[in-house]
Amino acid sequence: MATASSDIKINIPEDPKKEPLIADSSTQAPPKGPNPVVAAITGLLGLLIKLPFWILLFSLDFVGTIITFGWVNALIYQISKGKVRAVPVNDEVSHRWNIKAAKEGLATTPFEGIHTIYALAKRSFETYPEVRCMGTREFLGQHNAKQKHFGETIWRTYAEVGVLANKFGAGLRGVGLVPAAKTTTLKQLETPCSLAIFENTCSEWQIAAQGAFTQSMIVTTIYATLGIDAVIDAVQECKIRAMLCNKTNVKLLMSRIKEMPTLKFIIYTNDMVAPGDNTAIPADANGVKIISFKDFCDTADTAKFPPTPPEAETCAVIMYTSGSTGKPKGVVVTHANLLATSAGAIDALGVRMGKEVYLGYLPLAHILELMAEFGMIGFGCTICYADPKTLTATGAYPIGALEQYAPTIMAGVPKIWDVIKKGVQAKFAAAPPIAQFLVNTAFAAKTFAISVGLDTPFFNLLVFRKLKKAVGGNLRIALSGGGPLNTEVQIFVRTAFGCPLFQGYGLTETCAGLSVQDPSDLRCGIAGVPISACEVKLESCPDITDKNKNPYLISDRVDTAGNKVYGRGEVLVRGNNITKGYYMMEEKTKEEWEEDGFFHTGDIGQFMSDGSIRIVDRKKNLVKLKGGEYIAIENMEMCYGNSSFVDAIGGGICCYGDADMDRPVALMQLNEPVTMAWAKKNGISGDFNAVKDSTALYKAVLADLIKEGLSGGLSNLEKLKGVCFLTDPWTPENGCLTAANKLQRREVISVHEAEFLAVKQKGIFN
Repeated sequence: MATASSDIKINIPEDPKKEPLIADSSTQAPPKGPNPVVAAITGLLGLLIKLPFWILLFSLDFVGTIITFGWVNALIYQISKGKVRAVPVNDEVSHRWNIKAAKEGLATTPFEGIHTIYALAKRSFETYPEVRCMGTREFLGQHNAKQKHFGETIWRTYAEVGVLANKFGAGLRGVGLVPAAKTTTLKQLETPCSLAIFENTCSEWQIAAQGAFTQSMIVTTIYATLGIDAVIDAVQECKIRAMLCNKTNVKLLMSRIKEMPTLKFIIYTNDMVAPGDNTAIPADANGVKIISFKDFCDTADTAKFPPTPPEAETCAVIMYTSGSTGKPKGVVVTHANLLATSAGAIDALGVRMGKEVYLGYLPLAHILELMAEFGMIGFGCTICYADPKTLTATGAYPIGALEQYAPTIMAGVPKIWDVIKKGVQAKFAAAPPIAQFLVNTAFAAKTFAISVGLDTPFFNLLVFRKLKKAVGGNLRIALSGGGPLNTEVQIFVRTAFGCPLFQGYGLTETCAGLSVQDPSDLRCGIAGVPISACEVKLESCPDITDKNKNPYLISDRVDTAGNKVYGRGEVLVRGNNITKGYYMMEEKTKEEWEEDGFFHTGDIGQFMSDGSIRIVDRKKNLVKLKGGEYIAIENMEMCYGNSSFVDAIGGGICCYGDADMDRPVALMQLNEPVTMAWAKKNGISGDFNAVKDSTALYKAVLADLIKEGLSGGLSNLEKLKGVCFLTDPWTPENGCLTAANKLQRREVISVHEAEFLAVKQKGIFN
């Protein structure tokens, strides 16, 4: 998931006095440098020249802080620092924690008397009938090779969406689907009670899901970027009778229809299909009826098939994972699970009923986006649909979705935030020196101000007012989930856009919700406190050690950095939001779910002194090297990905190590604009291919990666011995990324086998 933009690095240190915030990538490990004496004198003169301007700018900002009573917020922040955010449920020995609000009982629903997603949506359809529910920009075709052309936004109110949902549900009954059983089982479905959705995120996706719920039916999700084999597996396992898909995929489905004998109805959308598109729709064949979404709703008989509401324990979703570790597993989710997570989310995020504008662009087949949209509908907010490549004007004409919709709430995976960060950096890195000086000064001032609870009114007016436009100008809540968030990215977004970027932590098996960072918590690397729907405990991992060679134990009272903690170990969670298990995989379910309800996340965490959770390792992603020591591959990729030479849009960096190696290596997507800027600065001639193969660039990039690793706290064992440059992007379409944009390491290595073997054996490939 990425927007297209150039990647120029801005370094944001925790101490703003240490280094400038806009760093020219050409200064990173060049083959030759200027005379050190001359450089020192030049640097000193530069500081002396800039000093009066620094004093003036900081003075103006200080006066603004006094006038606007910003110091009051600083006092409040200092008083609240160190507050206890979570408390033990029983006692310290049990290592069971949850937030104070849930001490008297875990949350089940955001509204009294509401126990299903159907009832939650129905409440909003009736409470907010005239409020905009969904908006979609009209797609007019390709403007050019990189930009899609969009027209006016088409809006649907809550009343209109409610009518369409009821029609779609009645239509499903009319073509032979039936309500699911009132209670959930992990065994194979015996009746045609599930609608499969094989489509990108769009309003029709959500309306179809809500329509299925009106008739107590199950939604089976399939990532739109997964291959046809994954679709066939899901159809066969869930006995799918009807499927929603995009018009462009109908022909593909029909080409394999004989392998899906239960599939009798294909309902297609025209999402991202331009007017006048001549994509041919195959004729009905093999007993399969093909019909458009509009015609399907228009011909539905709501009088004959009024709503058949589900129960709390009715299965709502069978969500197939994106398949990063083999064949996708179907996670069985009930309405009660979804409601409990919604209740926990509204407690944690402070959503304003009927007032928020949410940008929907992540895959709805991913639990983060699905839960976010269910919550937005349940709380009467507006969802504006887009896709990751058209968030900015780089991929959209005349403007990007962020500028068009100006959302107040936005969720993203770490890669999205990294791409947005680097896109903003690119613009300012190309600005005149005076503008770069001003931005550096503003960032240094605001980074420090935020750390003590202050703001920067003067710099907000001068610099950050323009930066906020990159995300629409109204962003109030920014949430990151789906993986660990890099410290530099978190600080940058918080500083540049004037809103907290905080982490959420969860899995499909926990309905996306496990913990959420308090927006007032300015620490990085914190997963937050458990939401009010669940409780968390830790389990010792005596066979896995940290970088100090100490095992992760629940009896630990300090971490590797000397911070006070209340135990370390694998994170286990139970509560109302914990799903039932894996569809048709009862043995696998027994491996992950304890008899007392606790689910094994596979993540290693620790309880901080205030009750927050910090994730520090991953059991399954630890790799043992030749000397018997473990390295954390995902953490390495997060740290090395900070290098401006790494192209996040192209897929980032893939690290590798095994028992035959003393040290790890990496395959990385090389950022062309940064590389060519470095070459120009350092007198390296030739086109990109020539520069890419130069020894000077290799040394510079490897040095920069190692520098980023050191600043990220990686151990000497995690220091790369070699790296290979690639330029063919990794995407879900070529299998190198999952549909949720997570790295598929095995596939990356398979696709680039020659390069991988060379860098593994020699430490270099060029």
